[in-house]
Amino acid sequence: MLVVSIIILFVLSFQVMPVAVGIDVKKTPVFQLTSSILLLVLGQLLLFLLGVWLGNRFMHLLSGLKTYVLFIGFFLIAVRFNMEAFKVRKGERTYIAGKSTFYIIPAITQAVNTFLAGILFYFMPGSLSHYLIYLAVFSFIFVVLFVLIKYKKLALTAISFLYMIAGGILMAVSFYFLFV
Repeated sequence: MLVVSIIILFVLSFQVMPVAVGIDVKKTPVFQLTSSILLLVLGQLLLFLLGVWLGNRFMHLLSGLKTYVLFIGFFLIAVRFNMEAFKVRKGERTYIAGKSTFYIIPAITQAVNTFLAGILFYFMPGSLSHYLIYLAVFSFIFVVLFVLIKYKKLALTAISFLYMIAGGILMAVSFYFLFV
């Protein structure tokens, strides 16, 4: 189950890519670049923590339906990933902003799936601190990688493709929860 949790966190960290590709390394001062990267990673972590907190408050009511809740929850997140893949391909889910403070809203909005998964992590065994470390490392790697990639049609195609893969992986994980 720990491996499945790590795979889920890896896939959830893909969400930073559309926002990160809009950050221009050459035009952005180092301080703003660093703060933009940190805002994207912190947005993921904050919404994950908020989801875990919310899950700890009411998911005990659904403990008898754990299998079905995990299946439906991750299946719906997978569907959201696949729908967003088409928006990314068209350039509708990317953000180009000049100042790092403008990345606060996109950092939070791009992490909605992470929030939803955080609620479902109530049913996952393991340490919250380990989950946060995994999510932070994966998100940081993808932010830095896609900040270095220029904002072009090929980058949007690659991100869209990775979103489709993420949706497929989450769909497989949802069926894993249903049958195991």
